[in-house]
Amino acid sequence: MSKVLYSIYRYIVLGLFLVINIWLFLLSIFSTSKMTTDASEYTYYTGDYVWVHLIVLACIAVLTYILVKKKLFTILNRYLTDNDKAFRKVRNICLIIIGITGAVWVILTQSHAGADQYYVLDAAAGLRSHDYTMFMRDGYIAKYTNQIGLLFIEYIIGFVVGDYNYIFWQLLNVIMIVFTYKMLADLFSIWKLPRLASVLFLVLGILFFPWTLYSVFIYGNIAGLFFAVMAFKYTMLFVGSSNTDNSIHISYIAVTGAAMMMSVMVKSNYLIFMIALILYTIAETLRHKNIQIILVTCAIAAGFAIQAVFPKLIIEKISGYNLDNGASSWTWIDMGLHSTTATVYADGWYNSRIASLYERNDYDSKKEAQAAKADIKGYINSYKSDPNAFTSFLSKKIASQWNNPGFQCFWITNVRNSSITQSGIITDILSLKGGIPFMNYLNILQSIILFGSMLYAVYALFFNSVPASTVLPLTFIGGFIFHIFWEGKCQYTLPYFVLLLPLSIIGFFYMAKVFIDFSKKHIYHCAAGLIVLILVTIIFNHFIIINHDNKSYKEYKDYTIKVESGEITETDN
Repeated sequence: MSKVLYSIYRYIVLGLFLVINIWLFLLSIFSTSKMTTDASEYTYYTGDYVWVHLIVLACIAVLTYILVKKKLFTILNRYLTDNDKAFRKVRNICLIIIGITGAVWVILTQSHAGADQYYVLDAAAGLRSHDYTMFMRDGYIAKYTNQIGLLFIEYIIGFVVGDYNYIFWQLLNVIMIVFTYKMLADLFSIWKLPRLASVLFLVLGILFFPWTLYSVFIYGNIAGLFFAVMAFKYTMLFVGSSNTDNSIHISYIAVTGAAMMMSVMVKSNYLIFMIALILYTIAETLRHKNIQIILVTCAIAAGFAIQAVFPKLIIEKISGYNLDNGASSWTWIDMGLHSTTATVYADGWYNSRIASLYERNDYDSKKEAQAAKADIKGYINSYKSDPNAFTSFLSKKIASQWNNPGFQCFWITNVRNSSITQSGIITDILSLKGGIPFMNYLNILQSIILFGSMLYAVYALFFNSVPASTVLPLTFIGGFIFHIFWEGKCQYTLPYFVLLLPLSIIGFFYMAKVFIDFSKKHIYHCAAGLIVLILVTIIFNHFIIINHDNKSYKEYKDYTIKVESGEITETDN
């Protein structure tokens, strides 16, 4: 019975993962979401050059076939396997490159924290200076109680590094980014995959630089993923050791519980990672009929309970203010389902009117929740009466979150002040014109990553030959579904996209394996897959081919580039 339940779980997870991957891959090659460089966060939905993507993917397939036939992959992997010192050297060089890239970006931009990032740092400084304005009934922390965990961490560390020490926090982000990639690379060893695949993953981490540039973003995103990946790694180590020698490694359990606790503490959205990890441990318990694995689940639950109680108690004790529920979670769903007609943000993104529901309802969470629910009911009724409106909303919201190849990596620096007068190189990169080559590059790379993860899903689902854990696909599914309903942004979905990088490498690795023993059967499989993609494109073209802003984006681009070059001023018409 347990094997049947595990099979059902596995097919549901991998099936959903494949469907989402197909959607995002086709969306990536047919359309691109482009955001303004100013603070408005307005998104334009433009068409893409599908043949460019297909030609690049075809070239990668041909190159892979040639390398396989010449046995270069086999030679390189044997060399890395037989020479542990060489493998570590190559791996460390890749990690150092990622670290240097992040550190150089931090130093050359010296970007200040803004908006929520700044408010949390300001609240931590207020705690140390006995200024409790942020904790009063109408204060920031009283409203956004989900920030208490991050506030607690910044309050404690601030005694050593001081207040508003942006450079420290950003360089700490760089360190955590490097070790996040290191731990993801370690998963290849746990999955018993070739060392070459691990190295290629790190190379992909270098090429996909948006996450590295997020080092300047002091909002818990980097730390949350660092701790979540740590929890994933040690859970898999525990599952592996428990099933091989039936031993219980208490250290693995403790690290998993503590890491997942820290992940959720610094960023509450990482609850999705926690839920995925719990479901994974339950599934592994059924799969191996090993009740010991539930100990990990218990440690995760205990860590969650600790972070939900103690930081709040300590902050309340220091400030002297009771922090109730704050703003209702229904408000974020209200924003997430709102279709905007304004020239700011995108469908389902932040909305200042909805965000102020808490204040307009006299700081009463229950009244605010009722107002938000009324809005949500109105959206649902409206979408019921006009299904096309819902189709348009859903397609644009998903495209705005997942199909912006830069994931706001330049934007988060572009809209903030700096401690220095930035060099011409940096200002050029952050400009619309200077950023276009990088966006074009990332646009292609995004399709490559999605194609690889789609291959992973196909092999895992239909051939049952991929050893990688289901926890990464499960987490990605959770993030995708969650952000359909929740307030959305590219910066919220980027951590989930990073999880696709190792899966993408595994997908290409199995494509290479197929090339080793290529036969007519594989040709039929490729043809069938191509037919499926064509049929999906035809049937769901409204979700995939989103190009109604081609003209308006060209007008915006031409005007903005002229402003940047000084040909006209922003007041000219």
